[in-house]
Amino acid sequence: MKAKMDATPLELTPLKGDVDLKWYGHCGFKVSFMDAGDQHRNIYIDVWVDNKKCPPEDKKNPPNDVDLALVTSGAFDHSFHAPFLMMSGKREKKQIVCTSEVGLFYEAVRKIPAPLFAKMQPGGTKDFDYCKITMVHAEAPSTCQGPQGILLPGGSGCGFVINIAKHNKKIYFTGATDLFSDMKLIDDLYSPDVVILPIGDVMTMGPRQAAYALKHFLPTPTTVIPMCYGTFDEQTGTFEEFTKQCGEMGVNKTIINPEDFFGGNKLF
Repeated sequence: MKAKMDATPLELTPLKGDVDLKWYGHCGFKVSFMDAGDQHRNIYIDVWVDNKKCPPEDKKNPPNDVDLALVTSGAFDHSFHAPFLMMSGKREKKQIVCTSEVGLFYEAVRKIPAPLFAKMQPGGTKDFDYCKITMVHAEAPSTCQGPQGILLPGGSGCGFVINIAKHNKKIYFTGATDLFSDMKLIDDLYSPDVVILPIGDVMTMGPRQAAYALKHFLPTPTTVIPMCYGTFDEQTGTFEEFTKQCGEMGVNKTIINPEDFFGGNKLF
């Protein structure tokens, strides 16, 4: 498999807008754009292609265009496929962006070399020239699955703010979190244009809590994309219930079904 990946040239998907978004189901996304030097950049977030919503064509071969792979949690459904993106990736400076604890897990258990990490903690920002990544707080666990299914501590879960300076756009990816009032601080500090947040309930906030967060803690984003629902049987939240709750709470934002981004589509 590795020989086949090594022999495959860099494959870039043509952009449909200034900033494109692709959904892989569950919490997995890809953000694509041209940087100030006209290089095509690709940022993956929490990709886990084994989820049942992931399109079949995206399960076949790992893409090789990764610049950054953002990981919000050590849980398998957020962290499992980032190492495969590193293995297949053709970019010389590709890296996984994660907490120090998840990075140590990757090094010790998944045997990923240290240079492939940009380790951070919530509150920190790293400038990659073509974008700035800020790691922010999330109300979420980060337990890693080790050998024989043994669970290992992975610190705390996190979210990210992606600042794409060339296009003057910021995306707040909350991670698989509950709502928390300090989302308002994130909104005040970073003024995101888009927020991507979970609505699945049981393991994250549900539709009502997500609508409440948008109404009271996240006034700045004009575009909302829900995620992390319908993957597991115990997740009861739906897109329809989320839009209903937003309507009842008077949330005045553009809500986009993530399925509109299957295969990739224009975000801006």
